[in-house]
Amino acid sequence: MGKKKEPPKTDFQNCGFKLTCKQNNTQSHTILKHKFYPYRASEDALSFTFKSISEERVVPKKAEFTVMSENVYNFAFGDLDDKGEIDDLAITNNKDTHLVFATVIQILLDFLDNNESKLVYFKGSTPARTRMYQIILRKEKANWKDRLIVYGIKNDDTIPFKTDCKFDAFICKTKQKVK
Repeated sequence: MGKKKEPPKTDFQNCGFKLTCKQNNTQSHTILKHKFYPYRASEDALSFTFKSISEERVVPKKAEFTVMSENVYNFAFGDLDDKGEIDDLAITNNKDTHLVFATVIQILLDFLDNNESKLVYFKGSTPARTRMYQIILRKEKANWKDRLIVYGIKNDDTIPFKTDCKFDAFICKTKQKVK
């Protein structure tokens, strides 16, 4: 509320499957057969911003990787608040959830492509959001299984992702490329 309304931007609609359009540190293309919003990476490629766009409003979003240990990064995203911080409890209701998640997934994949030896940890800010991430992982497994290795964390145990198990958090990494 009180945010300046911007006209919808639809650059993402013109891009096709696995087409990469890089320009000035911005991304716009699709992955996992889903369109997503263009996004901008910080110089260190640890922070990414994009906009959730509906006919009613434009909501700035931020996705960020922070170091947990030498090879593990925490991945967080949410609405960008007035202080430039991520509000991971915000409920945007902008009717573009699929585009937002596709964008977040693309950011994750790009990060892992550029940091092949790193692991990424993520969980929802609430149990319901963690469950939503698990549902997305389950529904998209056919699209990521050849590219990623995903583990679920349950009761402090880390096990390979299973579609029939309720997890508390997740860790993923890229599969080693055969040379």
